[in-house]
Amino acid sequence: MFIFDFIVLLLSTSLWGRYFIQEENLCFLIVPLTVITGMCVLFLKSNYRIREFNINFRNSYLLFEGIVLAHIPAMIFLAISTQDTNALQFLFSNILTIFLVLQIYRILFHFYLFKLKPEKNILIIGANRNAKLIADEIVKKKALRMKVVGFVEDKKSNDEFVQDNLYKIFKQPADLCNLIETHNVDIVIIAINRKMDNDMLSDMVFGIPKSVKIYTMSEFYERVTQKYYVDSRTINLLFSDYMNSRSYVYDFCKRAFDIIAALIILTVTFPILLYIGIRVKITDGGDAIYTQTRVGKGGKTFKCYKLRTMYLNDYVPNSDNLQEADKQDTDSRVIPFCKFVRKARFDEIPQMINILKGEMSIVGPRTEWEDLVKVYVKEIPYHTCRQWVKTGWTGWAQINQGHLFSADCEAEKLQYDLYYIKYRNILWEIGILIKAIFMALGGRHD
Repeated sequence: MFIFDFIVLLLSTSLWGRYFIQEENLCFLIVPLTVITGMCVLFLKSNYRIREFNINFRNSYLLFEGIVLAHIPAMIFLAISTQDTNALQFLFSNILTIFLVLQIYRILFHFYLFKLKPEKNILIIGANRNAKLIADEIVKKKALRMKVVGFVEDKKSNDEFVQDNLYKIFKQPADLCNLIETHNVDIVIIAINRKMDNDMLSDMVFGIPKSVKIYTMSEFYERVTQKYYVDSRTINLLFSDYMNSRSYVYDFCKRAFDIIAALIILTVTFPILLYIGIRVKITDGGDAIYTQTRVGKGGKTFKCYKLRTMYLNDYVPNSDNLQEADKQDTDSRVIPFCKFVRKARFDEIPQMINILKGEMSIVGPRTEWEDLVKVYVKEIPYHTCRQWVKTGWTGWAQINQGHLFSADCEAEKLQYDLYYIKYRNILWEIGILIKAIFMALGGRHD
């Protein structure tokens, strides 16, 4: 997909550039500018999550929007460099050609994915809650083109067996080799919580052919959802991974990244923040900047800076009113002109001060209000594990889930946060930051 889009952008821009732009040197500069910008914009707008691309008006619009945005640098460059009216024809022809070709390709790929591509058959060893959870994820994500043929019951397990007519349960002892051959199994997922004995291990060693891929339930869950499966066993594994992956080099690079990014963001947005702050001050006379007690790395609290977007109030969250914590459009406490400010997350830019002070990072688990953390710790197991690293201005959870407030949503957010902790690296964090900024500017970071 990435290579195809690159070729289309390159060929279309080169052909239309040669046809409409008379100056060869100008054309030579426009082509790489448009191609590089186009690939970056399409990536940031998630156009390479092709398995999630449904043929509907919204996705078609987002694709068209991305292609238009990709041409803005070329448009500005042409406006400065030439008075040739053919430049407009070049832009129109190139945008239309690229959009039509990419849209047709996505339609054809969608048809192949859901109509022609053969399904992979999945056999799950175990018939407990974990087995049903991963089976439900597979069934829910139809674009994976996977089919759960059933569960192999583990009679020695103390876990409660699944009672679900959707999935077939094969009684143990089962002839794994015959079962796999009969159902053309491509992947085996092991979803057994207990320590497997010698007999069971030997049955799998001799019963599962070399052509069949094997995953643990938690491994496959990560691959399918890009979240970390949380239980007592996986948390211990995460602890081991985290302790062994600590690095002075990573810490130094991350701190340098935090300082550079924070300074750039503060410098670029200062005029906007000043304007918003003056309007907030005029609205009700209160201070434009305020602080909240937030919880950071190691459970340490600090004063987090925010741009006030609400009328002065004494709201304190508890387990009964979490849903009211951050409503964007219906909360009467929000100052009317600040709704987009909150949606685009301009109100959180003063947190760059906390980042420069070393209390936060640019990317990490979302820094939470102290009163919210007190609620979450009581209701969500292992919630404090997200405090192993510095909390962030944005993060993996924010760009995938948004800002949601309920115990169930927070439990899912914890999975995203722990996935980030396991796989964190500087290049990925730079990508997360760029994606977050892009989503905020489009008003979709909510």
